[in-house]
Amino acid sequence: MTKVKNPKLQNPIEKHFNEITRYHYYFYFLIFTSKIPIFWHVLSLIFLSPPVDYHCNVTGVKNVNSTKNVCPCDEPLWDRSMFSETMQTKFGLYCARIWLISFSQSMMYVGLLVGALVFGFLSDRYGRRSMFSMSCLILAVSGCLVSAMPTAAAYTLMRSIEGIGTGGAIITSYVFCIEYTGVRHREIVTALFHIPLNISHLTLPGISYLLRHCDEFQLALSIPVFFYIGMQWMVMESPKWLMDSDRIDESVVVMEKFASFIGTSRENIRNQIKEYHANHSPKARRRIKIWHVFCHKKLGLNFFYMSVIYFLCGMGYYGVSQYIGKMSGDIHVNVAISGAMLLPGTIAAVFLLKLLNRRTFLMSTIFLSGLFMIIVICVPFHYNWGRVLIACICNCFFFVSFIIVFLFGVELFPTSIRNSVLGILSVISRVGQITAPSINALSENASGAVFGVLALVGTLFCFLLPETKDTELPSSLDDTKILTRGKPQLVEDGQVMQNIATSSTE
Repeated sequence: MTKVKNPKLQNPIEKHFNEITRYHYYFYFLIFTSKIPIFWHVLSLIFLSPPVDYHCNVTGVKNVNSTKNVCPCDEPLWDRSMFSETMQTKFGLYCARIWLISFSQSMMYVGLLVGALVFGFLSDRYGRRSMFSMSCLILAVSGCLVSAMPTAAAYTLMRSIEGIGTGGAIITSYVFCIEYTGVRHREIVTALFHIPLNISHLTLPGISYLLRHCDEFQLALSIPVFFYIGMQWMVMESPKWLMDSDRIDESVVVMEKFASFIGTSRENIRNQIKEYHANHSPKARRRIKIWHVFCHKKLGLNFFYMSVIYFLCGMGYYGVSQYIGKMSGDIHVNVAISGAMLLPGTIAAVFLLKLLNRRTFLMSTIFLSGLFMIIVICVPFHYNWGRVLIACICNCFFFVSFIIVFLFGVELFPTSIRNSVLGILSVISRVGQITAPSINALSENASGAVFGVLALVGTLFCFLLPETKDTELPSSLDDTKILTRGKPQLVEDGQVMQNIATSSTE
């Protein structure tokens, strides 16, 4: 049996990050602002291919309305009163070719799947910082090239590459951010991390309002991303990833630079990190691979439960967003209103994540999402404003559920596979997102019932998860074994590390 010398020794990196410092403000500012242009690309198709009417140029027909949006049509005259150029007008997508619009968006989602999965693996292998910069490079270049594509096929291909960069940037930036955050502030940072998404949702209609040409609009979304390629040189690599990857000297260098930046002593940093590393058994330090998730019952079950919840959150949030999008009115106003409705939930999450346990909070938000969706379908159609308001509340709860599961997933899995697991979970979430349009193709009440019932069922899977509030980010498989469905003890009392020591000696 292997003995642990000092089971009460706290992770020195987590300890240094328990206080928000000048470097954290600088680091968070860069990460948070990067989310605004990145998420513009997720929502951009709303304004790249909005509904555009056309009249068929038929000689001898006096009633213009009789030729509106008719098929077949050889010479469409597009209504350019709202947008000067869109995907439809640029590539002639109407009648038999109209399917290319939804296909291009599906390919964008496929790119998001691939990007989240591939960059999840790559960032676990090569680091958070370099893979985030690489994702931004792919996104910025492909985003600009989208506007120069001469055919619909080339446009769709480039959109899928744009999706790869977007998916990679989303998944790597969040884990990068959380690994620079200590236990005390992890909930607040997670909630604040999603506010730039709301800002992105709110500002996108304004950009479209100013730039009515799809190519100009696309360039405006893509050019700002070039700035964030420089993150490779503007911030330091995650010291927790370096330490858990057995790159101790590099981890020490990062923490010494961090101490110099904030003006604290750097004398004992090397000894603290080496002592902590040495006091973990070889078994505890062993870097597990992604397939080991399925070799350990508890880890595998947690992964399965989170997969179901990620699927439901993706399907529910994007599905109900599309459900609300059926409202009539100005497209710019509608999108701005739907984005503004998410802000109250995000702000509330800042405080509730500190007060409530992860499992309790997630169960509550998913249950309320389903409950409000069921209420929507019970309200008579002639109270349309009431149905819309309740659906917006439902969507807000789905969005808050997304905030919680992002943090929950990070806290459930060890460092060596954390990004890989989140990449797979993001893929599953995107699969849920892709299924949402098919559900919305049903009648309004039928689609609402599907969203509501599935959310209520998802509450059960939340109950089966262990609690992770106030625990250090797990570095090894043994760290994950101590998690239970009850509220864990605070890491400061040393008992958690004692449990790890006991597990390591068995």
